[in-house]
Amino acid sequence: MKKLILSIAAVVAFTFSGYSQCTPDPQFTAAGIYPDSAIGLADAYVGYPYEQIITIVTPSDTTVDIPLIGLSSVTIDNIDLTSVTGLPANFVYECDPANCSFPGGSVKCARLYSTSNPVLADVGIYPIVFQTTTYVSGVPVIGSTTQDDVIDYYFIEIMDTSGVNVGIKKINSESLELKTIYPNPVVDNSRIQFISGKSQNVTFNVMNVLGKTLVNRSIIANRGVNELFISASDFPNGIYLYSITADGKTSTKRMIIRK
Repeated sequence: MKKLILSIAAVVAFTFSGYSQCTPDPQFTAAGIYPDSAIGLADAYVGYPYEQIITIVTPSDTTVDIPLIGLSSVTIDNIDLTSVTGLPANFVYECDPANCSFPGGSVKCARLYSTSNPVLADVGIYPIVFQTTTYVSGVPVIGSTTQDDVIDYYFIEIMDTSGVNVGIKKINSESLELKTIYPNPVVDNSRIQFISGKSQNVTFNVMNVLGKTLVNRSIIANRGVNELFISASDFPNGIYLYSITADGKTSTKRMIIRK
């Protein structure tokens, strides 16, 4: 059987064993995993605890291409996580449901967190590989079948907040890199870091999803890692875009306010 037209395996890229206290984000209804691969996971920082809540929307059906028959709709019974490799030391996962078997048509969640704060020796990028098995039924001729998949496009970056290991060694004079806000969603106060290749004036903006600018702030950036803070009390609950601009270059990311 050919690959499922809908990439159902990506739905469970971040599921894991254990019992989770997480709550799915109700704004997400389309099949997939959130944050998606375009946004990625939040960065981890030396000396700070790490947590990322992940919402998993498993589709109830999908379409397969069956030889001699063509495209057919089939039922997704469940998608199971079978292994996770590549996690940083002292990082673990929990699932809801605890057995990491996500029923078709369900909206569940997962939690990725550190059991102890990362240290300087942990600084670096950690590619994460997930292996999943999808169980489908209602397949013409054969009835039911499974499909194994590997998801390898996510990573976690552990950063040194002093900028010695990340900010200075990785940049040049043209660098302008905006990091993911942490924690995200913002429930109280969250930190935004960005890397500037030189001392310069930087414009920081926050916009709503309609493109209306809500914050426009001029910042004198230092070479290396710079940081600023966002308070959830300044915004209604919802999705926002935040960006930095300097020398005609703009870097933009997304944040969620959930008080």
